[in-house]
Amino acid sequence: MKIAVVGIGKLGQRHLDKWKEIADVEVVGIVARNQEKLQVIAEKYDAKPFTSLEELLNQANVDVVDVCTPTATHGEFVKQAAQAKKHVICEKPLALTSKEANAMIQACEENQVHLLVGHTLRFFPEYANAREQVKNGKIGQPGVIRLTRGVPFPSGREWYADEEQSGGLFLDLGSHEFDWLQWTFGDVTRVMAKHIKREQLEYGFVTVRMTDGTIAYVELSWAETQFQATYELAGDKGMLTYDHNATVPVSLDLRASEPSVQLPKSLMHKDPYQRQFEHFKDCITGKAEPIVTAVDAAKAIELAEAAVQSSATGQPVTLVEGGR
Repeated sequence: MKIAVVGIGKLGQRHLDKWKEIADVEVVGIVARNQEKLQVIAEKYDAKPFTSLEELLNQANVDVVDVCTPTATHGEFVKQAAQAKKHVICEKPLALTSKEANAMIQACEENQVHLLVGHTLRFFPEYANAREQVKNGKIGQPGVIRLTRGVPFPSGREWYADEEQSGGLFLDLGSHEFDWLQWTFGDVTRVMAKHIKREQLEYGFVTVRMTDGTIAYVELSWAETQFQATYELAGDKGMLTYDHNATVPVSLDLRASEPSVQLPKSLMHKDPYQRQFEHFKDCITGKAEPIVTAVDAAKAIELAEAAVQSSATGQPVTLVEGGR
């Protein structure tokens, strides 16, 4: 399978690293605008450099286009690849808006190509197993759910902090939890959110009512010194808890002098990113059905949009009528 990667930021290079570890996959092209950096990265991964996706599609034989660029650019790249009859892998969030996400989905459906979205949380065993335990009734009827995710403010990576490019805290950071929450507990009926922003500190708190009556609290922060993620899943028969940093014996928190995007780590032999890409390969070659669909990705965006609207108006936002 021949892969082309669009974007050479931290996530783009992580994707390149993982594709190199997967059998029967060849990275044939890399697309980026920074020609100097592009040349270095292309030599490192032994792939041909291109300064536009159009150039790559015209000159390279490629099966899959992997989009790892700022969120605001996802739509143009996904639709361009789909129109060229190439399968598409896209980093989360799929788009800045659910309207744009649905247009991307339609473009891929019309051209009969896969659109696979990198909601990697579904491939972390701590989260996948928790969902399985919930579905198997281990905690009984779910009651109250608490999810947290926090990272340092993305200074030095201006597009993350620019809501016009990333969608802001609720979409860019919250889409992880919003996707997993709906994957595990079903549809959302109502959303209430609070958003606080003070220079290079940002905090969001979202209260979510599910259709089955479960209440979820999602706490998001761009104000931490290091990556952190936790959950507490409480039902009438028990509770599941998780803390990403619980297995770290010694921790030193310092403000980074060179800000960067922090990504979660895994102790697994095959980390969740490699497992995700192997799954995507199986989906494209017809060996598996997607664990996460593009429609799922669009629903995570809808929840983020509701949180943004609620935090702006101070009023709850209804997504699905009814529920308990």
